[in-house]
Amino acid sequence: MLRFLLAHTRGILRLIVGLGVLAVLVLGLFLPPLVRIVSSSTADKLLLAMLGVWSRCTLLVMGVKVVSSGPKPAAPYLLACNHLSYLDVMILWSQVDGFFLGKSELAKWPVMGPLIRAAGTVFINRTQRRGVVEAIKGITDKVNAGSGVIFFPEGTSSSGGEVRQFKSNMFQVAAQSELPVHIAVLRYTTSSKHNHAETDMAWWGEMTFPPHFYKLLTFDNKVAELKFSEETVAHADRKEMAQQAEGLAVAAFEPMHQFDEIERGNDVSFLA
Repeated sequence: MLRFLLAHTRGILRLIVGLGVLAVLVLGLFLPPLVRIVSSSTADKLLLAMLGVWSRCTLLVMGVKVVSSGPKPAAPYLLACNHLSYLDVMILWSQVDGFFLGKSELAKWPVMGPLIRAAGTVFINRTQRRGVVEAIKGITDKVNAGSGVIFFPEGTSSSGGEVRQFKSNMFQVAAQSELPVHIAVLRYTTSSKHNHAETDMAWWGEMTFPPHFYKLLTFDNKVAELKFSEETVAHADRKEMAQQAEGLAVAAFEPMHQFDEIERGNDVSFLA
């Protein structure tokens, strides 16, 4: 009973403080558009700096410790990472400055949609060829402006049992521009006796966001391990590049659990 009360007290307090931190970010998001009138590059740098600070503060409030290793990419860059949870975005923002590639449905989400757009996300409509072309242009514009772009080439989130196949269309810009792609792998761990990283930190399958997020706030000893590869991938053929990138990710990734086939085919990903 005592453990139950402590867990929910912890969760409620973290939720309240986290909402306060989010409110500060929302107010701050009005500043970059004003700066953009004078300098677009300065506005992007300011926006990314704000998102980095917000992510580090939010992860601190949530009780998530980030352990990072390997050389971080310097802008402009393209970074491919495996995808496990909605936490991934904050984990990466806490370590590197970069805009995300996200599926177009996110822009229409109530409440969060405007925030995701304000964060400079490049959207991709995966059901239309034109959508891919527009996304390529958006990524190219970000890179040419000196910014980094981060994407999840698996196209969906998983429970961390394996690195899924990388989709080659995500590498089209890199193949055209001859810009090397940096690789990162992410995994979650917890030493909590009553919780499991693959279900209580990773977010996949038919999981719904509110109960998963609240449960995440109720327990401690949460760690995100982010490893940047020392090798990059560069190739004129996007399919070859995707295969090489996937190989580097698989070699560096340590599974969070024994992979279960039943999780295949589910798509609850925040980002593409």
